[in-house]
Amino acid sequence: MSIDIILVIFFTASVQSIFGTGVLLFGTPLLLILGYKFQYILIILLPTSILINLFQLRNNLGKIHIRFYKRLLVYSIPLIITFLYLTESFAFKIDVIIGVFLVIISQKETILSINRFMKRLIKYENIYLMIMGIIHGITNLGGALLSAIVFSKNLTKEGKRTTIAACYLTFAIFQLSTIIIFFENNNIVFGSNLIYWALGPAIFFIVERYIYFKIRETTYINYSNLFLLVMGLMLVIKN
Repeated sequence: MSIDIILVIFFTASVQSIFGTGVLLFGTPLLLILGYKFQYILIILLPTSILINLFQLRNNLGKIHIRFYKRLLVYSIPLIITFLYLTESFAFKIDVIIGVFLVIISQKETILSINRFMKRLIKYENIYLMIMGIIHGITNLGGALLSAIVFSKNLTKEGKRTTIAACYLTFAIFQLSTIIIFFENNNIVFGSNLIYWALGPAIFFIVERYIYFKIRETTYINYSNLFLLVMGLMLVIKN
């Protein structure tokens, strides 16, 4: 059991408990910076994310944007499976790819050309979902694109969080299934892993009770963009 993994899960699970995404989006680059392998990171973070999302969805299934969710199943999931499989078969420079992608998305609110491109792309939802599937399969960071498109929809705060949670849960289930079926050395169930996975839901209950309703969406976006920029630069410089 590693204290650095526990600290990463504590931080990222807190974020995901509020906004529906965070464990994979922030946890993946953080653990890469700390020197962990991409496949091991998935084995640690995917079940943690799944458990948190399950608790987020309890009593909230009626708030999911069903039409969007169905489109995601058709256009994103097959590409997530395909490109995750390719990361095992081909030697991608995953750290660099993730670093560059983080720098780009962190600037989407400040660089006008990136912001315009994102808004234009969102209008072509099917293409957007396909791009998101490819990026998530390779980098585990499709959550940034998922949040962007769901936040652009006219939904309540709870509707946004629930829709993101349902989509993220589906991502993680198919990713984990792909790892179990196709990857070698996919030793998933270890005592320490169980502790990491259990930590996520425990944090979720605390954060939802005491913090969730006090956080503003704009505050989260500003701080998360800065954090993503720093992590992206660190990953690029590291390589």
